[in-house]
Amino acid sequence: MRAAAREYGEEKFIDLKAFHTFPEIKAGLERRVSEIKSFKPGTSLIIDLGNKRLTSKQVRELEDILLERGLYLKEVLSRGRMPYPINEDGLPPVVENMPSYDETLLVCRHLRSGQRFFSPGNLVVLGDVNPGAEVIAAGNILVMGSLKGVAHAGYFGDEKAVITAYRLNPTQLRVANHITRPPDGDNFIGKQPELARIRAGKVIIEKLKI
Repeated sequence: MRAAAREYGEEKFIDLKAFHTFPEIKAGLERRVSEIKSFKPGTSLIIDLGNKRLTSKQVRELEDILLERGLYLKEVLSRGRMPYPINEDGLPPVVENMPSYDETLLVCRHLRSGQRFFSPGNLVVLGDVNPGAEVIAAGNILVMGSLKGVAHAGYFGDEKAVITAYRLNPTQLRVANHITRPPDGDNFIGKQPELARIRAGKVIIEKLKI
C-alpha cells in the first residue's frame, strides 16, 4: 500500500487512510517523507488517517518522525472519535470533565498592562499575565506563570471551562457569566498551581493535583 501526498493550501497533505495498524501508519509516514523531495526542512504537514484514531502518545511518535527530518506536524485529520478523556495509563484525568476544544492559541511572552488576547478555543500563555492585561477564551485558559491580570474562560457561556495558573493572583476571574475577584487587600496567591472552575453556581479555587 502507498500513501498519497498532495498540496493542501500552503501545507503539505499526506493521505495515510490505507493503513490500518499504527506500525503501518508509522512506516507509511517514514516512507513518504523520505520519497518526496519537495518536503524541505520547515515544511508543515497535515496527516489524514480516515476513520483511525490515535492516542496522544502515538501522535507524539508521528511528530518525532517528522522532527527528525526537520518537518512539523500541523494537524492530524481523523473521523474516528477518541473517547474522552484519553487515559493511556489507567490514571484518572488531571481535570475531570474539562471540555475539549480543537483550537488552541499559544502566546509565548509576558503580557503587559493594556494587552488583550482572545482565543476561539483554548488559550495557553507561556509567561506571566501582569496587572492590566486580559486573556479571554471560548474554552480553557492555562497560564504557565503568574496570572495577575484578568482571565475570562468559557467566553460564550461554557460553564465547564477552567482557568489554571502556576501562580494565581488575579485582578478578576470569570468563567462563563460567573465573576470573582479577591477582596480588597487580599489575593488568591498560592505556592502551587491552582485551578478556577464553577461549582454550585460560583467560581471556586482548587489546588491543581498533578
